Amino acid sequence: MSLTDDAEPQVQTARRPVEDPMVRVEGLEKHFPIHEGVLQRQVGAVRAVDGVSFSIEEGETFGLVGESGSGKTTTGRSMLRLTEPTAGTVEIDGQSVTDLSASELKRFRRHMQIVHQDPTSSLNPRHRVKSIVEAPLKIHDYGDATERLERIEELLEMVDLPKEFMYRYPGQLSGGQKQRVGIARAVALNPKFVVLDEPTSALDVSVQARIIDILEDIQEEFGITYLFITHDLSLLRNVADRIGVMYLGRLVEVGDVDAVFERPQHPYSRALLSAISTISEADERLKPERMTIDGEVPDPREKPSGCAFRSRCPYEFDACGAEEPPMYETGEDQVARCFLHDEDAEEDPEW
Repeated sequence: MSLTDDAEPQVQTARRPVEDPMVRVEGLEKHFPIHEGVLQRQVGAVRAVDGVSFSIEEGETFGLVGESGSGKTTTGRSMLRLTEPTAGTVEIDGQSVTDLSASELKRFRRHMQIVHQDPTSSLNPRHRVKSIVEAPLKIHDYGDATERLERIEELLEMVDLPKEFMYRYPGQLSGGQKQRVGIARAVALNPKFVVLDEPTSALDVSVQARIIDILEDIQEEFGITYLFITHDLSLLRNVADRIGVMYLGRLVEVGDVDAVFERPQHPYSRALLSAISTISEADERLKPERMTIDGEVPDPREKPSGCAFRSRCPYEFDACGAEEPPMYETGEDQVARCFLHDEDAEEDPEW
């Protein structure tokens, strides 16, 4: 059976069938070893990212959402090899990032960058803005001193900061101004792919909209591909083209942003959407009927057997504990990891 009337359930991978995407992730895993005892022997591992696969088209924004501890940030960092992945492959513009040597990776970093969540901790407080933004230009041998200065002025204008700010220290800037410096540094070399790791979560609400506008203007002008990581699902409605919902290191639903918001196909996605705060009656009517999930996210060191979400799912039945569900196609460009979409499933969620 299916939760949509016209979708024939089929087992699918959690990625869009794009012939030549800018970013392709296949079976990405990141395990953190657990050591105990005087000899610090490994007794287990935390599977922070557990077989994640998706793709992002050139110039597209792919939103990655989930609760704290779901593996969102680790996924983004592993894709850039800021954290070395345990297994899987990552390709950016046809280049296998996971196969690059240390020297090759250094050269390729000009094509992939990150904007960190906390603008204060991501900027060196002892360096002026000029030095911070100039760092990637120097590392990758961008022009002479005059050309670098011109580029810094261009970048500050791009993020709506006066050029005089290049002589200030981070401590003299507001949170929003610091994040703009972080964005300027990330796009200094015109990268093809940028990971945005909750770029607005540490900012005042009044500043968040301007930061989003700056990111969208830069993307439109230079065609940069974004991975937008956030815990705020409502933010993605107007920012992302497609969404991936993560739970305990796994993608549980992937789809077009409108499809996921209007027809969530996994119980976890539905619960997240039903909890979004709204300010208008029209938006409130578009939300799914309120659905609560009990308990906390399980300890990633001791994941439940079968479906990782089953311990909190109101639709749990026998198959959920026996094995992990695959991804089922639930609509055009939408897949969900739930046995409720299996044609032999006996349960009907009646959504």
